[in-house]
Amino acid sequence: MSLVDPRAPLIPGISQYDVDFVIPRVGIDVPVGIDPFLLYKSRDSEYRQLHGYLLEAFNAGIAAVKHRQLEEAGRVLDFPEVSAIGMGYTQRSKRGSGVGSYLTELIIKTVLGSPSLQERGIRHVEEMQLLSTGIGPDRVSDIAANVLKRFLIEYTKRQCVIWSLPVKRGVPVNHIYDVSSGQWTDAYEDLPVNPNDGSPILLVPRRIVRVLPWINYDDFVRTEFNAYLAAKRQAVARHLKDNPEEQSGQLESNAKPHVTTVTRSDISLVDRYVRSREQHSAEAHPALDYIDDDRCKEAEKLKARLSEIQPGREHAVEYQRLVLEMLNFLFNPELVDGQPEVRTIDGTERRDIIFTNDSDESFWSYVRTTHDGILVMFEAKNTNELGLPEINQTATYLGDRIGRLGVVVTRREPPETVQRKIFSVWNDSAPHRKVILTLCDKQLRELLDLRCQDGSPTRWMQSHYRMFRTSVQ
Repeated sequence: MSLVDPRAPLIPGISQYDVDFVIPRVGIDVPVGIDPFLLYKSRDSEYRQLHGYLLEAFNAGIAAVKHRQLEEAGRVLDFPEVSAIGMGYTQRSKRGSGVGSYLTELIIKTVLGSPSLQERGIRHVEEMQLLSTGIGPDRVSDIAANVLKRFLIEYTKRQCVIWSLPVKRGVPVNHIYDVSSGQWTDAYEDLPVNPNDGSPILLVPRRIVRVLPWINYDDFVRTEFNAYLAAKRQAVARHLKDNPEEQSGQLESNAKPHVTTVTRSDISLVDRYVRSREQHSAEAHPALDYIDDDRCKEAEKLKARLSEIQPGREHAVEYQRLVLEMLNFLFNPELVDGQPEVRTIDGTERRDIIFTNDSDESFWSYVRTTHDGILVMFEAKNTNELGLPEINQTATYLGDRIGRLGVVVTRREPPETVQRKIFSVWNDSAPHRKVILTLCDKQLRELLDLRCQDGSPTRWMQSHYRMFRTSVQ
């Protein structure tokens, strides 16, 4: 039986640019990992809560070590490799070195050797890279993937519905953390599977992956620890100058065994470094370097598909799906977790596509604060002529729940009567102004060409927004 090419993507025919998650390869790892700091800095309350769960679990293990309940610590701090996410730094396969029990012993040994860590606990699991010789970025990702597994299961199921991914019913998934009980459980879930061995595949949002965690060992040594060494050497030099009869000992080094010995005894070094990284959190962006798709080919492909879809209700679903792909291509990771057909609980309202606005880009940040836009709504209208009912419907959706800026995506530029209606929505909604922007085929093609040329669709949207504001006032 022939096996699938190990480099083959899980979803053939769809570009990595067009989806919200990292597309795993069938047989080898994608060279990135989950960075918990991207959960910590998120404006999305669900993601911040996930970071809290991660700290709760890890600090529960540290507390058990502190009270010498080592069996309980071993149960909690049990972080085997999660090959289902398909991430890491192994080159030949998705299977790593099977470090579960080794990692547990290493964490416990590290905590036992640091009374200050037992008292303080951790504020970021990435700090363990600075305290233990055997913990690096891949182990940080493993720790996060274990505790977040329930979230990843539900996220994967949602993406499988959006992208019509085939799933297998009742796939066994083990070692799922239950945040309510603090226990590890097993379950059977409906998930996609690896075609080579039938093992489950878990999809990970692009917004939480980086090549190196924002808090990482190399950066710590280059900044905080080298400054510590320099200060210490100056102190030794001054002491020897005042006491010439003494001989200098061996110079301190920045080899990792020595670094971790120092940090375990003086955790204030870790504190200062972590505070600095938190203060610069706006610079922590998800990784994009692993995407090897040709963005110009993808832009041309999306434009061709746009031309093939005829206006009309019978092609509305196909058009909505294409709009979602184009928006992911243009605005991810500024706008993330795009979900089509979002309904209210009572089912009375249906919004075509809603994105989470978790961006540090100035324009989207402005939208979030000025128009209460943690969510951004896009209405896909596959019609040649936009009418007043569509604008009224969009205006009704906008408000406290999803923010006050929405975008109607349609085939042609709106007629003057519709544009006047859009202006009246702005004028009539004072003091909490509602903004409705439109995007037509011509503008979408312009944005796709801009993306191909490595330009900024976000800046284009900023100019588009500015034109609306200067026209309406």
